[in-house]
Amino acid sequence: MRAARFFANGVAVEDVEQEALPPGWVSLRVQACGICGSDLHAWSRLDLERGRIPGHEIAALADWTGADGDFGKFSDADADRVRELAGRMCVVDPRVACGGCDYCVAGARQLCRRGELIGITRPGGFAEYVAAPLENVHALPPDVTAREAVFVEPLAVVLHALRLARLEPQHQVLVLGGGSLGLLVAACARARVATVALSARYPHQRAIAASLGVTALADADLRAWATAHEPDVVIETVGGTATTLDDAVGSCRAGGRVIVLGLFEGRVPIDARALMLKELELIGSNTYGVTRRGSDFQAAIAWLPRLREDLASLATHAFPLERTEDALRIAADKRAGSIKVCLLVDEAGTTRAY
Repeated sequence: MRAARFFANGVAVEDVEQEALPPGWVSLRVQACGICGSDLHAWSRLDLERGRIPGHEIAALADWTGADGDFGKFSDADADRVRELAGRMCVVDPRVACGGCDYCVAGARQLCRRGELIGITRPGGFAEYVAAPLENVHALPPDVTAREAVFVEPLAVVLHALRLARLEPQHQVLVLGGGSLGLLVAACARARVATVALSARYPHQRAIAASLGVTALADADLRAWATAHEPDVVIETVGGTATTLDDAVGSCRAGGRVIVLGLFEGRVPIDARALMLKELELIGSNTYGVTRRGSDFQAAIAWLPRLREDLASLATHAFPLERTEDALRIAADKRAGSIKVCLLVDEAGTTRAY
């Protein structure tokens, strides 16, 4: 199969062997894969394990035509599910949990002691095929396109963070960061609370935020808005090497909550005195999990229809697999107007297009 791999001198798109499937795993034909900020961090440093195939925002077709039809390695229930999924567009939950540690038993699979992540520690979706545990494969409604489906994984991240934020109707919410995560947070929060504002560096990010019906702020306007509105919840979505965590602490009202959604590369400065004096809750949000009502992935799939118009405005660029490095450059260069950039590996079977 063709796959894009990270090496010390850049990205190579080449023929690779498909990995042998562990028991209970299936191979899916990738339709599209979104580029995440963590992919960009790894590409810019080229420190992902050499030769690893990245990509964890995966839309794939359950195409078993290349299989031998032997479902004997599955239980009867799982074999039935394999047959049920056949030919359907699916998304892949990339977090592979052991299922046996204390965190997994408690339902916190995102904290698994022996967990892996497809696209980080296992081959990902920048390829024609991807392997995943059968339990991590979720079928989509028939009218969902591959370009829409790549939003399910980041949307699950957002819904998990908003659950931890414990939003109430009277809350004022401030989102820091105008990338795809920040804009998805704003889109999902706007129907739950009184006010949502989003601070973004680039004009096109602010324009999309305004189109979503939230208050769009330039970085220079952040402090004045926070002073006037005293947000109850501040959600940081930038990460990297930014100083936005300190901005979040400074902006949040006393007794409020700061949700850390952005993935930071290391230690960042924070005003610990303000954190203490204001009695703030500082809450980390790690990908997605499972509640008694189901998984964050299932919730994200259910949210797709109501966000369809919003997703169309966020899906700014698409490239074929052979141009993976071009796609990464555009995704990294926000001056190009990019929000969500994806690789279109094979869109066969989709019924809607932008």
